[in-house]
Amino acid sequence: MARQDQYKLYQVSSIFISRYGFSQIVLDRYKDLTSDEAWLIHPEDEHFHLVRISFYGPEDQEEAEDRIKDYVAILREKTGKQISFLDIHITRESFKEKLPYAVLSLEEGYADGEDVHAYYPEIYEAIHKVENEDKEIFALAQQMRKALIERHRKLLKQKRPVYTYWIMAICIILYLVTYALSLTYDFNSVLVFLGANYSTFTLGLYQFYRLILCGFLHGGLLHLATNMYSLYFIGSYVERKYGAKRYMIMLLVSILTGSLSQSIMSGNALLCGISGALYAFMVVFILDSLKANRMNFYNLIPLLLVNLSINFMSSTAWLAHLGGMISGYLLYLIYDGNDRRGPILLAIVMIALLFLKYVTNYNIRPFYAGTDMEVVRILKDLGFKGYAAKLTQKLLELYNRYGG
Repeated sequence: MARQDQYKLYQVSSIFISRYGFSQIVLDRYKDLTSDEAWLIHPEDEHFHLVRISFYGPEDQEEAEDRIKDYVAILREKTGKQISFLDIHITRESFKEKLPYAVLSLEEGYADGEDVHAYYPEIYEAIHKVENEDKEIFALAQQMRKALIERHRKLLKQKRPVYTYWIMAICIILYLVTYALSLTYDFNSVLVFLGANYSTFTLGLYQFYRLILCGFLHGGLLHLATNMYSLYFIGSYVERKYGAKRYMIMLLVSILTGSLSQSIMSGNALLCGISGALYAFMVVFILDSLKANRMNFYNLIPLLLVNLSINFMSSTAWLAHLGGMISGYLLYLIYDGNDRRGPILLAIVMIALLFLKYVTNYNIRPFYAGTDMEVVRILKDLGFKGYAAKLTQKLLELYNRYGG
């Protein structure tokens, strides 16, 4: 492509990017606007999702057909929708053969082919002669860059991960409450009082809500800090990508799966923390990045090191992490796969089997009467004397029933 013609590619591309909300994509790392074609995408555009702008004429079209089909197929897979394709050629040559997509031949003072004037009227006046090609290219490049940056800022503002921030706030507030009460009462008893997963209460007293509530409690400042660090980065990504509703489903399902996975093997241990969900999010992030062919391990290394190093701590519930990873994989298949029925059925069966194993295993021993009575004392001191009396009676019946 001659240097004196290169600015034309910038002129047409600039109109689509600056005025009509398209973004440039690089399907071949060696091709950009300095080459003889440009590819632009706008998945939400009501007319065309994908636009190619090139200097190719009809004689070159046959050679490009397979490449066009491949690129359209790639984008169809990435976006999950049918791709409407517009092929713009900066040429005066006419395409006599009917093609399966819209084709427009465009040059200064000339347009032939698909009439898209009603959709993008400014492209018909986009090409015009200039005195200084380099100056024109530089100005248009700056204009496109400014438009993309502004659009990115607006998108981030619109897709602010509000639910992630709320979850972080809830976890931090609950930790502050835990810490405040622990100045007077035993720390573990405070966690049980606030909803930690503890089989004497969860299974013995049928308080199954603890299987999820425990995810918002943390057993120490380091535990909280590492989890909030991971949630801020990975949780924000998942919420922006999948939306608040799917994000919350992923969060709650993975917490539940992680709690059940750990509980069936840990006996009557106290469990808390949101790391089961974090491992699910990490799996979703990695799989999504691999699918989009944009994995950046350098950005992921800090999160991987933080989360993987936690598994070597003696108190780490690594089975909860494993359960979270499995649920993350299934949820990814449900939301990003072609066939959702299989993963949905598999997820339901897995949770049902884990729950059945948990309730039939009955890991409520050994009993920790000191912890249990401390929970009762907290209830009494906070004014819940009636409930404290009922809880005491239920605990005594549970001890007698199982020889505690």
